[in-house]
Amino acid sequence: DRESDAVAVGKAVVMMGYPSGPDRLLALLDDAEARSIQARYGSSLESLLGYLAEKKHIQPLTTQGHITDLDTRRIVYDARTAEGGSGAPLFGQSGRVIGINFAVFTENTASNFAVPVRYGITLLQRVGWKLPEGIDGNLNENTNGNSAGARSSTTTSNASR
Repeated sequence: DRESDAVAVGKAVVMMGYPSGPDRLLALLDDAEARSIQARYGSSLESLLGYLAEKKHIQPLTTQGHITDLDTRRIVYDARTAEGGSGAPLFGQSGRVIGINFAVFTENTASNFAVPVRYGITLLQRVGWKLPEGIDGNLNENTNGNSAGARSSTTTSNASR
């Protein structure tokens, strides 16, 4: 997100991902259907996910929250997620990706962590990915620059990936 105020404490965010994997997807189904699917596909994760995709049962978990803290290397936010949500995009108010989820603070479910999207873009570029034509390479140049009102994050020693 290129807006200078896109990443600031108090700004709204949306997290969208697939935490908890197939267990969460099956939990969304009626019990009889979930048991039937598990009996049919057993331990074959590939077959199970293929079936769930074919039946359009794969739906992301989408939660809303706010940025609660910032420093130069992470965004702390309170949109709920769970273990297994690493890699999920964190969207800013304009609908553009501002971060990539990497951890939950297990002792406070209102504290989740994302790295600014610029880190993900850098990794992708290292393996040959190129920015689409017409896109400026300074994505998130203002992201997490310790904007007014931001404070350094407290310890994350209890964060799990």
